[in-house]
Amino acid sequence: MSTRTMHLTGGIDVGNGYVKGVIRNAEIELFDKIDLPSAVASTSRTSPKVPIPDADAAAVLSVTDTDGDFYNNLHCTLTTPLVAASDRRIFGRAALHVRASKFTEFEVLGQHSKVDQELTKVLILGIFAAKALRDHVTTHGTLPTEELRVRVRAGLALPIREFVARRHAYAAEFTGTPGSADPVVHLVTIKNFSTPVSVRLEFVDVRVIAEGASAQFAISDKGEPLAELLLADLRQREPGALENITAADLVAARNTIGVDVGEGTVNFPVFTDTQFNSEAAATLDEGYGTVLLNAMERMNDADKNLRFASRKQLADFLQHEPSPMQQNRHKNAGGYVFDEARYLVASIVSAFGDVLSQAGATTEAVYVYGGGSGPIKELLYPALLTAAGDIPVLYLDASYSRHLNREGLYLAARTAEVAAGDAVETEPGEQPSKTGKTQRVAV
Repeated sequence: MSTRTMHLTGGIDVGNGYVKGVIRNAEIELFDKIDLPSAVASTSRTSPKVPIPDADAAAVLSVTDTDGDFYNNLHCTLTTPLVAASDRRIFGRAALHVRASKFTEFEVLGQHSKVDQELTKVLILGIFAAKALRDHVTTHGTLPTEELRVRVRAGLALPIREFVARRHAYAAEFTGTPGSADPVVHLVTIKNFSTPVSVRLEFVDVRVIAEGASAQFAISDKGEPLAELLLADLRQREPGALENITAADLVAARNTIGVDVGEGTVNFPVFTDTQFNSEAAATLDEGYGTVLLNAMERMNDADKNLRFASRKQLADFLQHEPSPMQQNRHKNAGGYVFDEARYLVASIVSAFGDVLSQAGATTEAVYVYGGGSGPIKELLYPALLTAAGDIPVLYLDASYSRHLNREGLYLAARTAEVAAGDAVETEPGEQPSKTGKTQRVAV
């Protein structure tokens, strides 16, 4: 079996609620698009009760098999300076429904920075290792008989306040100290199958971008086709709005504000003359997760039929279409969440007003996006329209806006790869949303 090193380039947006990512293996031209709850269940039991037979690996990890969604059922242990315990971790949606020693999700009410929470590193390392295994099995048809060696280029995001203060230190946690002769090695052992598989990850470059700013990069990169959709949506809601403004005008805007609604934070990236303005940008230390937690507390007190073990269970329940047997519970749970969302919207609008004052009257457009923007659109959109005055507010549909950060992060990692001169050449300007090559989608 070949011992040559695999090269992966990816953007991973580790949100407080969900991890969204896109990873490319240029040598075999495969993209994986990743979407899983930001949660893991930990257990001291070293392997699953019923491991998957090795002979089934090709079917489980198939390019065309998206139903199993391996990232949402990953079992692994980690040996790395970034993770203290060697417990077996169960990832994603599988973690929401297993009996384990510990369930871990991000704190959204405490004072712990996302940078300092071990879960961030666990998720990033596990996802890159899972991608490496999928690609090996796609190429060879079987599990590897020896350790997989992987070199990684990554684009990662931090809330604006953490980005300003800690972006360099965060990158160095993965790569090691710049100039050091010995790179940091992260060993991930995947335990889903009867035979464990070891994956050795070495990060050769990590680009850290401010949350929200990376989404703005993706919006700019998508250009006029996206701008046309946004203008059409705006005019459907407000007939006659921006009547003389074209998609080209929107793309040419040099002064913008973003409202990136996440689960733990709301980020307000500001671009002045097309440059990220860290002085005017801001972070609100609450988000849609705050709404979920407050709604859960009320439900636990008032309705014995609405009991959720975590906010991730509640979010996952609300995100999916209910079956006929669940419709009443789904409606009632949504009502509690709607009531609590009013308070978050008031906080967002207040913080937005402060950012708008800092950014000045040159602001040309406001973009609203992020995973938490969809559930509160009915309340947030009209409130922002009022606060923005005659500045157009473009509210992106949550079905794609929640993925914009990951696409911007991939672009950052890919740009660094090309600049370094060691990229595997494909099509000029290639990216996951535009490439004509084979894509593997894991959602």
